[in-house]
Amino acid sequence: MAFLGMGKISKLLIHQYLVIGLLLVLTAIRLLTGVWALNSDVIFWWIGTIVGFVFVFTDRFVYAFWQEKDEVLSMRLRELFGQGKLWEGLATALRERKEQERLMMRSVLFLATWVFLAIFTWTSVGNPFGRGFMLGLGLHLAFDLGWDYFKKERDVRLWFWQIKRPFSDREIRNVVWGFLAITGFLVLVL
Repeated sequence: MAFLGMGKISKLLIHQYLVIGLLLVLTAIRLLTGVWALNSDVIFWWIGTIVGFVFVFTDRFVYAFWQEKDEVLSMRLRELFGQGKLWEGLATALRERKEQERLMMRSVLFLATWVFLAIFTWTSVGNPFGRGFMLGLGLHLAFDLGWDYFKKERDVRLWFWQIKRPFSDREIRNVVWGFLAITGFLVLVL
């Protein structure tokens, strides 16, 4: 896979570029326009965003430890963590992530929940960590949904696993573009 002519770059590396780059841009815009002052709130917002972004990875462990305990990958992860091999277990979960198809946070129902909670956070929460957490969560979900839709390395229909009916290509396109547009707006205000 070539990405912007830079050769083969992993999805995880692009995740890091995305979140850090966007945080730098948003911070600069907010500081230069006078929306923010340079104080500890900026640091807590950054920490919240990074924690929220990383939090999405926890659904892989929910899948392995509670949701689908009998799958081979789940049993291997439980074994590695049981032996105290935390880094090896984490690396295995990330390396073999395509085997986990029905993740709780990678579903359209969770996307709808996130939109509701993000709007609530935008209108009612002043805590910079909480706003950042919701921003990071949404950024990660939008990135993964867009990656699955445009890069087609993972079937985007897996995002609809909780809904027991087939979706047309048009419905899927509308959901993807709708979520990306809503997330784009919320990124600016969270």
